[in-house]
Amino acid sequence: MKILTVDDEPFFLEILNIALAELGYTDVSQSYSALDALRALEVGQEKFDCILLDIRMPGMDGVELCRRIRMMERYRRVPIMMVTSMSDRHHIDTAFAAGASDYLSKPLDATELKARMAMMERLVLERLRNQLLEYRVAAANDVVELKFDLDTPVMMEGFDRLIEYLALENYMLSLGIKDRHDVSAFVISISNAARIFGRISPVDFMNMLSDVAICIEDALKAVPGLVSYAGNGNFMVVTSGSNLIDTELVENTINLALEEFAATYQFDRIPSPVVVVGSQVRKTLFSRISPAKFLERAIAAIGSKTTPHMQWLKRIS
Repeated sequence: MKILTVDDEPFFLEILNIALAELGYTDVSQSYSALDALRALEVGQEKFDCILLDIRMPGMDGVELCRRIRMMERYRRVPIMMVTSMSDRHHIDTAFAAGASDYLSKPLDATELKARMAMMERLVLERLRNQLLEYRVAAANDVVELKFDLDTPVMMEGFDRLIEYLALENYMLSLGIKDRHDVSAFVISISNAARIFGRISPVDFMNMLSDVAICIEDALKAVPGLVSYAGNGNFMVVTSGSNLIDTELVENTINLALEEFAATYQFDRIPSPVVVVGSQVRKTLFSRISPAKFLERAIAAIGSKTTPHMQWLKRIS
C-alpha cells in the first residue's frame, strides 16, 4: 500500500514510519501539517491507498483535515486512520463523523498497529469492491449487470452519518478501549427485505435502500450516533452515552416517511419496505464481547418481530 502519514511532530513520524517498515509497509510519505498534506493529496501524481492522521495539530486539526479529504472525489473512500493520544469520546465521535475509518491511540503498540494496519488493508480491498459496485450501478443499462447478495453490507454515498460497516466496528472498538465509554446499539430492519430482494433487480434494491436511508437520517436528527448498513436489510445505529432512545417513535417516523414513496413502489409493482426497530442493547451489559458480537446482539434484539407498532396502509405486493 502507498501510505501518507500526517503529524506535526517529526520525531513521532519517524517512529511511526520505522514501525510501519518493520511490518512491511515501506511506501510511506510524510506530511508535517494539514496544509502540507492537502497539497500532497491535491497535486500528487500517485494516489495514496491509506492515510494516517494525527488529530491535534496547529492550524487545521486532523478532524477538519479528514473532512476536507473526504470532499476530494479521489479520496472520498480511501481508508483514514486517526493516530492520536486524544481518546476521549468527543474526539472519537467527531473523527468518525468526519469520515475516519479507524482509530489508534498513542503511544504506539506494535501488536495493535499490526492489527489496525491489517484492517486498513481489508478496507482497501472493500473499497475496491465497492468501487466496482458503484461503476456497475452507474453503468446499469442492460450492458453491465450489478450483482451482490442480500447479506452484502453495501455502502451508499451521499449520507452525512452513514459509514461503512467495517468502520462502524472500528468505531465500537475505539469506544471500548478500557471500557471507558457507554455505548448502545439498535437495529432498524426492513422486515420484508428478503422478499423485495427476490422480486427486483439489485439496482432497484440499492435505490430502495437509499430511500430507507433518507427516512432514517431524518428520523434520527435528534439522536447522536452513527449508522451503517449491515446487509440483510439491517441498518445498525450506534450511539455513545446513556441516553434512552424511543425506538418505537423512530420506527413510526420512518414508516410514515416511507409512505411518501408508496405511489412509486405501487407504480413499479415493487413491494414497499416495512421497517421494524429493535430494542437498544447496551455495552455495559456485554462489555467483554467483541464489537462484532455486540452488534450481533443488537440484530438479535429484533427477534421475530416482523410488523411495526402502528398499522400501515395495505401495500401492493
